[in-house]
Amino acid sequence: MLTYLENYVSESGYKVGGASDKALETAFHSKAFLLWVNAYAEDVSGFEERLRKMLMDLSSSRSDDFESIFQKGLFPILSEEKLEALEFRLNRALSIPFEKSVQVARKYLPKRTRIRSNVYLTIDPFNTAMMRPGRVFLSILQEELTLVSARWLAHEFHHVGSHYWLNKNPRLRRLRDSNEHGQMLAEVLIYFVTEGLANWYASSWTTRIIEGEEEHNKVIRTLEKERPRLLKDLEQLLSLICERHEAVEEIKTLFKSLSVNTSGSGFPAGHFLSGRMVGAMDNSNVIGKKEIIDLVKHPFDFFDLYNKTVDEGDKLNTTLLKRVKNKIDQWSTNI
Repeated sequence: MLTYLENYVSESGYKVGGASDKALETAFHSKAFLLWVNAYAEDVSGFEERLRKMLMDLSSSRSDDFESIFQKGLFPILSEEKLEALEFRLNRALSIPFEKSVQVARKYLPKRTRIRSNVYLTIDPFNTAMMRPGRVFLSILQEELTLVSARWLAHEFHHVGSHYWLNKNPRLRRLRDSNEHGQMLAEVLIYFVTEGLANWYASSWTTRIIEGEEEHNKVIRTLEKERPRLLKDLEQLLSLICERHEAVEEIKTLFKSLSVNTSGSGFPAGHFLSGRMVGAMDNSNVIGKKEIIDLVKHPFDFFDLYNKTVDEGDKLNTTLLKRVKNKIDQWSTNI
């Protein structure tokens, strides 16, 4: 990506048959680059072709929210000076040891958790970091990786450790393989367990006020006001899944509204909500920390443990949770 952007700048844009054309083709035949592309392609329809077209014309604005974030993130760095600074940032990042981040993640995972992952450095305007099985992608675009800032990468390594246990869960696997609604229910459970634990323990800024960070604090205060609505959205999501609502795309859209943020700033509302739900468990004297950490082994207990630790007004509908458990039993045995 960096080589392509350097050629794009030197040729004042993409040139068919030019160095930028060759660099783009080289990128899209690079195994490492395609691993990053495919990580997005799992969730974003036609991502590879959309990315290619956008990279060929970085000066034009985009109406699509997702493409707009990429264009707006890359366009400001299109100068020799800024690309040189980015290359310097890349070279510094290559020397960062990630062992300390892994150690932080291990503090909030069960004993004997295996964390094995390749780390890929990217120029990604959308995600500062993201995890896929066996891979962690870290963007050097938004900020420079230093020994201090690298500590928040424990969030991604915590995901790696969480999936080590989730992938060993045969019941969860059967639920995912049962039907498209069972798959959605499994994805919701996985999301709330993994993001809840990682956001509360490994990247707590997504759930808390930070002194002196007014823009960030404004986001947190807004999400706190919206928390009752977010819980209702979660209940609606679970209800539609249990009803086997025919329009699965509507279920996916509702889940995406919680789990993805396309505003270009901040973070997904579901990161805040799931983190606060784990926070409610952690701050209570009803359950111990081991029981919370072991949710990566027992993801089906997440919502019940949350309900055990909160006041009546914050509880999820208990009748709904019984239906959820019945559907888990039904779909994880009849496949």
